[in-house]
Amino acid sequence: MRLREMEQSRFYQHLAVPALLVITLFFLVPLVITLSSAFIGPGGGFSLAPITRVFTDPYILRIMRFTLIQASLSTLTSLVVALGGAYLLSSYSFRFKRLILALSAVPFVIPSILVVLGFVIFFGNNGFLNTALMKLFSLPEPPVRILYSYKAIILAHTFYNFPIIMNLVATYAMHLDRRLEAASYTLGASKAKTFFAITLPRLLPAIISASSLVFLFCFSSFAIILVLGGGPRYTTMEVEIYRQARMVGNTGAAAALSLFSIAVTSLMLIAYNRSQRRLAKSEAYLQPLFLEKRPAGLVGRALAALYTIITLLFVLAPIISVIVRSVYSSSGFTLRWYRQLLNVERATSHMGSALTALVNSLLIALIVSFIAVSLGIGLAASIQRRRRGRGTLELLGMLSMTVSSVIIGLGYFLIASRLVGRASLSYTLVVLAHLVIALPFALRVLLPEYRKIPATYTNSARTLGSTPARAFFAVELPLLKSAMVSSAIFAFAISMGEFNATLTLASSTIVTLPIVMYRLIGSYNYQGACALGTILIAVSALVFIATTATKGKKHAY
Repeated sequence: MRLREMEQSRFYQHLAVPALLVITLFFLVPLVITLSSAFIGPGGGFSLAPITRVFTDPYILRIMRFTLIQASLSTLTSLVVALGGAYLLSSYSFRFKRLILALSAVPFVIPSILVVLGFVIFFGNNGFLNTALMKLFSLPEPPVRILYSYKAIILAHTFYNFPIIMNLVATYAMHLDRRLEAASYTLGASKAKTFFAITLPRLLPAIISASSLVFLFCFSSFAIILVLGGGPRYTTMEVEIYRQARMVGNTGAAAALSLFSIAVTSLMLIAYNRSQRRLAKSEAYLQPLFLEKRPAGLVGRALAALYTIITLLFVLAPIISVIVRSVYSSSGFTLRWYRQLLNVERATSHMGSALTALVNSLLIALIVSFIAVSLGIGLAASIQRRRRGRGTLELLGMLSMTVSSVIIGLGYFLIASRLVGRASLSYTLVVLAHLVIALPFALRVLLPEYRKIPATYTNSARTLGSTPARAFFAVELPLLKSAMVSSAIFAFAISMGEFNATLTLASSTIVTLPIVMYRLIGSYNYQGACALGTILIAVSALVFIATTATKGKKHAY
């Protein structure tokens, strides 16, 4: 018996080896190369001069302050917009409740470059919102002028992130035991007093957890700042890292800034993980008994309708605007940009490289999704079946999430700069960068489903004479088919929409769909960008459907 246990333990330990090799060679090594550049002086030896120079530069210090301030303000505005919706969703039953809950998952699946494009097409000076307001009120000029400003950054971050807070807080609140509130009402307390004295303090763990996650996203924001910031006045850390590495050629300064970025994101991830642990131990999960939600009254229905409109305006309208703009111009319906994409019609601007970019993105995404799922399965099995070191192994699997994709791209850019003229190797580096970014997400989909498989299934197979490998492939893998499909779709979508690392890493010879979209936006060819954006929307819709199906499916095991 002891020998069989040791054999099984070795088998599951070996399953993690490929993933650990990928993490070590293609994440940790490029990261060390990147960060070591911050300690190399002009003469090539060890020096603290690059770090000292960067952190005493008034311009860099201003960028650091602005990054922290805009992330804090973006988080605050997202919180203000989200809490009202979370309260409505958790307290009342109304007609559009499922719609709002479904739309709250949209920011998890749409790429950042698509957010930027949708924001410009809908909220821009000549966007759908301004056009509608000008026609409705007979205005001579666009009433909403927010592009390329501080307001644009905050509004875009709010649009992208408030559904995250709303979803997490509402889900938590729905599981709260409502008897305390009922007792408060019985004792004569008003709804307002009950909310601030009882409900809000109990929601704080969820609010803190969701807010720390959103702050992390806003701090690491790249595409939104790059396009909507409008110049150096509103530059953040991630944009400055890209500028120093790719435009100025000062990789030492970029590496020094990366140290600061990693320090902040690591602290926020530690705070988020601690808040998650407190959340898991809180009364929401210890006391699952709750009162049935009451139907919304007249005021509640009015508020629910208003919030539904706001949600549709913020989340769905920009996405729909991209699709509509791709086929409609001032002269009416047209498929011109799709014909250019398919080389049926002579391409203009950057559309000449669109088909190549689409093929590149599809091939890279297919390769990344296959490898990410294969590595994720082995890592998930090793984490779940080993007796010791589960937490450490899981942390290693999620490690690349602590580093922004711009910094990951910077590491590969430094490697690519030593491989001049080797296009095939450059493509390989893009694939590896996407793989490192997608692997933690694949693992996050696979691991919870793997944990649902009872160990008795494998033990029974072993009792009947199966080897550990045969039990794994014949018993466990078939039970994970649905999770593997969902994980592959997620990895595929992440690779298709990956922009930050690709822009930092790629040369002019390597194009992907988001890169061409960025170039089209920069040349004000919004319709061409919308045609490519519609393809990304289709991929995002696939992820959305897969997520909904996975959540709704009841597993038999």
